[in-house]
Amino acid sequence: MNEWLIALLAALIGAGAALGGSVISARSTREAGERQAAAALEALRLSTAEQRAARVHDQRRQAYVRFLEAVGAVAETRRTGEGRPGDRTDLQRAHDLVLLEGPGEVATAATALLEQVRRDARPDALDRAREAFLEQARTALR
Repeated sequence: MNEWLIALLAALIGAGAALGGSVISARSTREAGERQAAAALEALRLSTAEQRAARVHDQRRQAYVRFLEAVGAVAETRRTGEGRPGDRTDLQRAHDLVLLEGPGEVATAATALLEQVRRDARPDALDRAREAFLEQARTALR
């Protein structure tokens, strides 16, 4: 009977050790999986943030270019007397887009430039306002 009891105890100890090893292995595998999932979520969050920043940058750049083109069209019309009837409307729309895209410093510079255009300011005043806008736009796009 002793041999049978020893064999039973040995089998129970072996089964307990196997069960304990499985529990430890499962726990460490789960923890590793959780760490991997957390790392994947963080990478996705960073990627999404970078994509959003790139999209905002591109939208702002396009708005600034559109505004400068509209300012140029109105200035050219004033200088040559030739242009499209909708140039001033396009300028207002482009200005509104800059106001929407921001940031505030660029919007303020755009408004100052728009006012110079509306007043039919002298070329040097118009150039100064344009340079101020460009400086703010460059700063915002960095």
